[in-house]
Amino acid sequence: MIAVGVDTHKELHYAVALDHLGQMLAELTVPTSAAGYAQLHQWAEQLGDPRELVFGIEGAGSWGAGLCQHLQQAGHSVVEVERPRRQDRRRGKSDRIDALAAAKCVLADEKVSTPRRRGILTAIRSLLIARRSAVAERTRVLNQLQALNATAPIVLRERIGQGTGKQLERRILSMRARAGVSIDERVAFAVMRDLAAHSRSLGADAKRYQRELADLVRSLDRTLLDEPGIGPVSAAKLLACDPSRFKNEAAFARCNGTAPIPASSGKTVRYRLNRGGDRQVNNAIHTIAIIRAKHQPETRAYLERRISQGKTKREALRSLKRHISRDLYQRLADVPLTS
Repeated sequence: MIAVGVDTHKELHYAVALDHLGQMLAELTVPTSAAGYAQLHQWAEQLGDPRELVFGIEGAGSWGAGLCQHLQQAGHSVVEVERPRRQDRRRGKSDRIDALAAAKCVLADEKVSTPRRRGILTAIRSLLIARRSAVAERTRVLNQLQALNATAPIVLRERIGQGTGKQLERRILSMRARAGVSIDERVAFAVMRDLAAHSRSLGADAKRYQRELADLVRSLDRTLLDEPGIGPVSAAKLLACDPSRFKNEAAFARCNGTAPIPASSGKTVRYRLNRGGDRQVNNAIHTIAIIRAKHQPETRAYLERRISQGKTKREALRSLKRHISRDLYQRLADVPLTS
């Protein structure tokens, strides 16, 4: 095996090659461009048999995404290397040190994982980011609308009335500016009307992104959205994680943060909530669990049985999320995805 570790950055990638004994063969710095990717590719193939090359890329889903795609299209084996932890950097940090550490991880087959596939998954991730941004921005705008309404002139405030941000948005857009009012009332109404229009536009964008996500999910699996508690956004978050890249359902549970963490002491045997992993996938599983707990008799019976066994509500919900993760992995690992 020839292990090539790559430390990726915005403008430059630093690569170090090691043989199967861990001895350095060569090192190279290339720009983050198509020409740079081709240069690194050709340089690595000159080190030995191309079939023995294994590339370990730090940040394969961010700065190293382009290089990862280039190498995969060339037919090479590529793994993503976990970023060094702070306690592992006591001996210093540099691009060369990080690239060397990545190559050593490849040789030891530790702290490595299969990169997420691209193609339709990239489209799903882009839509999820756009929708999340639109929803967050609309929440901020609605909060501003309520704050302005609370400090508006009393005549305007009584005219608009009280309510949630969405209620204020609907009322303000149905109102017209009145003539002959004071300047503070006129400006306050104009600003609030602009905010309400902006909020409605953001809401329309979020719904459009959600429809597009539903179409992409159905193109991959026509029946996934028929599962109880699974909507377009939750399904898209689960698929964007690319569950098929995990060796088993336990690895998927560790990735999505539903794998229990031992918290036992003495005669007390318990497990605590895992706050690590991909929080977007964990949020999707949590949403599915809450919906099923409210509307599915079988899920409510499961939670009640767990609580009767001595678990708290939080521990019972954690067990439910782990159970859902196990079932979803069996379902999602077989979904055909383009790459």
